[in-house]
Amino acid sequence: MNASIHRAGLAIAALAVAAFIGGSLIADGFIHANAQAAGGPALVAAQDQSTPNAAGTAPPEVVYVRPAPPPAVIHVTQVSPQAPKRIVHVTVPGTGGENDAESGNENDGAGG
Repeated sequence: MNASIHRAGLAIAALAVAAFIGGSLIADGFIHANAQAAGGPALVAAQDQSTPNAAGTAPPEVVYVRPAPPPAVIHVTQVSPQAPKRIVHVTVPGTGGENDAESGNENDGAGG
């Protein structure tokens, strides 16, 4: 009986730990989302309204990128000969006896 009580206690403890970790992650996400909603985009929108020409006065950022080399040109001068055709022989063993070929023709309607 002690073993079953210990197993039940272990199961309850594992569920409690899983619920605690899940709850803390949910609470952390909720708090983080509320903090961003309260201060993040609202402050950015307020700053953009106070200085409407701030984006137009900044000089454009120029980024130089080395272009990729042109692809190599391959000239085909010879064509390889075709490979010989491979012939595969498949041998299917019969189910028995010499009458395998004749077994299909027994009821061909030639007699009754």
